[in-house]
This record gives sequence, C-alpha cells and structure tokens, in this order.
Amino acid sequence: MRCDLPDVEATEAFGAGLAAEAQQGDVVFLRGELGSGKTSLARGFLRRFFGNPRLDVPSPSYLLHFAYSAEDSAPQPETTEDAAPETGKEGERGGATTVAFRAGAKSLVPGCTVHHIDPFRLPEGKIAALLDFETIFKAISLVEWPERLGDQLVSQASPSRLEVSFEGLGPQAEGRTVVLSAVGPRWQTALDRWQAEGGLLRARPSDPLPDEASSEACNALQEGSVQGSAPSTAQERDCKSLPADSREWRVLGVESSCDDTGAAVLTGTGAILGEAIASQAGIHEVWGGVVPRLAQEEHRKAIDATVEEALRRANVSPEDLTAVAVTVGPGLGLCLEVGVRKALQIAAKHRLPLVRVHHMEAHTLVTRLPASLSTDGAGDAAGELPPLLPAFPFVTLLVSGGHNLAVLTRGIGRNTILGSTIDDSIGEAFDKTARLLGITQVPGGPHLEKLAKEGNPASHSLPKPLSRTRDPSLIDGCDFSFSGLKTAVRSAYERDVQQRTPASGELSEENHRALRADVAAAFQSVAVSHLCERAGRAVGWALELEPSARAMVVAGGVAANQTVREGLRQVAADYSITMTCPPPRLCVDNGVMVAWAGIERLRLGLYEEPPTEARVEQSVEIRPRWPLGQRDARSHQPKFPKGKKRKVSVECLRSETQGVEAEPA
Repeated sequence: MRCDLPDVEATEAFGAGLAAEAQQGDVVFLRGELGSGKTSLARGFLRRFFGNPRLDVPSPSYLLHFAYSAEDSAPQPETTEDAAPETGKEGERGGATTVAFRAGAKSLVPGCTVHHIDPFRLPEGKIAALLDFETIFKAISLVEWPERLGDQLVSQASPSRLEVSFEGLGPQAEGRTVVLSAVGPRWQTALDRWQAEGGLLRARPSDPLPDEASSEACNALQEGSVQGSAPSTAQERDCKSLPADSREWRVLGVESSCDDTGAAVLTGTGAILGEAIASQAGIHEVWGGVVPRLAQEEHRKAIDATVEEALRRANVSPEDLTAVAVTVGPGLGLCLEVGVRKALQIAAKHRLPLVRVHHMEAHTLVTRLPASLSTDGAGDAAGELPPLLPAFPFVTLLVSGGHNLAVLTRGIGRNTILGSTIDDSIGEAFDKTARLLGITQVPGGPHLEKLAKEGNPASHSLPKPLSRTRDPSLIDGCDFSFSGLKTAVRSAYERDVQQRTPASGELSEENHRALRADVAAAFQSVAVSHLCERAGRAVGWALELEPSARAMVVAGGVAANQTVREGLRQVAADYSITMTCPPPRLCVDNGVMVAWAGIERLRLGLYEEPPTEARVEQSVEIRPRWPLGQRDARSHQPKFPKGKKRKVSVECLRSETQGVEAEPA
C-alpha cells in the first residue's frame, strides 16, 4: 500500500493516524535514508498517542533510545524519581543510554510506554546486547534503521510488525511516498481493513483527537493521501509564524561543517542584511590538513561572536528573527554539532521555525540567490519573488574538498546522482598536490592555481584518470577518480627533483619554483580535463532524463578556480545550455548559502518547530554522512568491503555527542 506525503505536516499527520490504531505489543519499523521523514512520522505518532500537540520529539540517533510514558503510567526502570513532566533523564542499562520522558497526562493505551529507537550509529546487531528488547517489544516501539537490529532480533516472520518505507534519498523534499507492508496477522488485518474502507487510516470513534488540526489530518488520511500545507501553517505549530510579506523575513543561517564558522541574515527576497565569517586559516597548516578536534575548538571559540556580528551588521536582534537555518550535514561531526547547538539555542529561546540544511544543497541553491545579482535582493511590492534562476530542472556539478558530484536537480531536495568520485574529490587532489609541492596554506588549492599560471601544462605526460579500468560502468559512466593522478604527480615531481638536482648541490630556488610550477600546471590541466569530460557526459545523461534542463550549476569551493570555470563553460556551450556559478566569495563555506537554502525550504513549508530550551541537547542531531539523492541506474554502484565498519562503544558515541575525547573500542 502506498501513500503520498507532500510535506512535514502530512508526515506528522500520517504518524497521528497510526497512533489512533496502536495496540500494546505493536512494532513499527521506519525504513528510509537520512532526512527522509522517519522522525517526523514518529513525532506525529507520539503527539497523538499522548494527546500532547506540543511534545518535543527529537531524533534518537545519538542517544539510541527514548522511552515515552504518560503521567498515569508506572515508572520506568530508567526514570529517576525526580523526572519532571516533558523532561528527560538519562539512565544506564547494560551500558546503553536511555532517556525517559513523561509525555502527557494520558495515553491512548493506558499504562503503555512507547519506545523510540535508532541504532544507526552502531554496528549491526550491537544494540541487541544493550537494550531489553523482550520488554520493549511487549510495549509499543517505533524503530528507525531496523536493519541495524541484527538477525538475533529480526527475521522475515518476527517480530510481528508494520513496515513503513520512505522512498528516495537525500534531504526531505516537497514530498515523500511511503510504502506500507505487514509482517504477521495483526498488521495484515489492519492493511486489509484500510483497503476495504477505501482509505489508509481511520481514527477510533471512541478516542477524540486532541485538536481540530489533527482531526482534519486524519480525515485527509482516510482519502488515501495527505494534502500539502502552505507556509502559513506555522500558526498551527508552536513557533513564530512567517510574515505574509517575505521582505519582512529575517532568516539567520549558521554554517560550521568544516573549518569556517559562518553566519548571515537574509530577507525572504534574498537581500543580505549582514554576514560574518571566522576563518581558521593558520590553525591547521602545521598538520597538513584540517584536524577535527582543533576545528571544533575554534568553532566553539568563534560561534557566539560570529552570530552576534552577523546580527549586529543586519541591525537585527535575535527576537526579531523569523527563522533559523543551520547546516546539519554532511561534514565533520565534531564541527557540525557546534553550529547546530547554537542554532537550536536561538530557535528554542525565541520559538523560531528551524530548518535543517544539507550542506551541498546549500552550495547548489546559492546560485539562485537574487542578492548574488543585486545587493537589494528581489521581489515586487508584495514581496513576491520573480521566477528564480536557474529554473528547475538543471544539472549541478558540486566540486569541493570533500565532494565531487554530478547531479540532476529537479527541485528542492529532489536530486539524482549521475556520478561521484570513487576515491578522492578534485578539491582533495588539489590540496594534497599543493602540499606535495611545498604549499603550506590550507586549503592549498587556490595557491596551486596561482602557481600553475607560471608553468607549462605540456611539461609532463600524466595518465588520464580511469583510462586503464576494465569496469564498463566506469569507462562509460560519469564517475570521477583523482587518486591515481595524485600518485602519478608525486612520482613525476620526485623524479624531476632527482634528475634536475646537480650532483654537487641543491636546486636553486628559481629552478625549484619553475619545476613546481610545471608540475602544478600539468596536474591542473589533466584534472580539469577529466572533470570536464565526465561533466559533459553527465549533462548528456541529464538531458535524456529531463530534456527541459537549460542550465548547469557549478558550485563548491573548487568552482572559484578560473581554469575549472573556463573548461566547464565550454562544456555547457557544447550542449547549448548556460553555466551558472556563485560569486567566488560564495563558493566557499558561508552563512549566506545556508540562510538562502533555508528560505527556499521555508517557502515550501519544509521546516520544524524548535525544541523547548530544556530539550536542546537531545535535539542536537547531525548527519556527517548524508546522501544528496539516489544514484542513476546507469552509474557505477560503489562496493564496500565487508568487515570495514567502524566499531565503537556506547561510551565513545556519547563522548562524541558531548564533544569529549574518546577512543574507538
């Protein structure tokens, strides 16, 4: 059975409908990639089940297990005696962290606890030794990432359960499709009944819904789908409503995914009111790259001042903000948590809508920022934006130190991966080659570009990446590879140094610089040629899928490289499409792109209400690895060797969440 969920409200309403059907002993598996909407469904379920439309329901990804009960329920073993209503207390059971919450005065099933579990961060089967699933499965349980439970807990026939599968990958888009399937007679009977009644879910007549909004949501569910919600539905959520005139919006964007702390305030029409960035230049050079722990320390030192400076320049106080957007992934986990925590604190204190942003999507969408063309933003007298350019669909090439993706972008959160790197990204290859050539600045790519201008690209015959592979999907595909080129550059450089060094001494500084410049130029030429060849093929694939695509967006830090821009501009011309790049200052990580990505989502109603101030820590959810979209069937499917999963203790996981030094087990 399938159901379309156009937005977050629809997903929560779906969960509310499920809660109306709940019985003791029910198990619901929530399958889907990061950001697909699993926690939103659980939030709707729990709020309906406990009759508490304002209940905070954070993701359990980092604390593994939340146990919710009503005030009239028997105390849970993990709950301390002084646990207050709607607050959580940590307890220990077999080394696993459990947080128990009093969720409301009553529940739809009196005395029954609801367990919300997410073992995503643990190796498969690990959580079975940490939690008492015999007891948990006798209550009601909502399990995200059930594939991590392990064979000892899950089989094709056990436990009896309802499986809710969210289709698609990447950040929550304009809508999701969920597929319902049953294991066991309990849920098969329910599915058969829903089909016979002509709708998915029906509320129990004896159980009045807690509010009119939930009643309307369940009525919509009976029709087999849930209708979308306009942005004005913020009035139904426990947060500040969005002004009708988007020129009055004041959206704060916070970025801390790597080694730059960024913040910016934008209007809903794209005008940049104030921005600030704290660079970590000079911090990591001695280590030859970004050190996550050091980067986290610098973010912690800079985050308050950076946000305050952006607000000061915008002449905006925190209480005057309309919403907060923050990068939650992908990136360095230790760094991400600093920005996410700050954004949550501001949103919680002032009850501001919260938008969790995908870092690479922010790089993409900043090309649609009207302020990149006009410092005054855009919009007519009513604050309505003209059609944003480039219009969807378009081809996106994301090139940075951590990513190398060719993507067909059909809309907000609607991406198909045409190609990605099978080893190093082009930005990483630039940085490591720069280090080889004696460039100590971090990142080294921009300095290598300057050095290459002095050299001869034809001075070395470097191998073309993937020229020797026998894998047809790599030969004819859109995937990238820079690891072999990097190795070849090292060999060429070391050979030249040895051959050109006189027997009686060392290379002169002038000759050494000329040698380095030639190697830099040769490397850049081959790397950009490979990038352009694969990008061209990706454009061809994209046009087969979406003939109306008329633009190629080039984003990410490497998009500031002029040789890269020139090469890709020719690729676009070959396919009679336009190439669009952000201004160079917006190619690097910054708060502007995060704020604008948040605005694009706010316009679609894709945001959430903030947690209470007491629940900020439980809501610090980060996604260091977060797919942007599903792969095209023609592309190379990466294979991962068995037994390479990182094994960590629960103490290590908790320490990472809290920013405390811990070693993997």
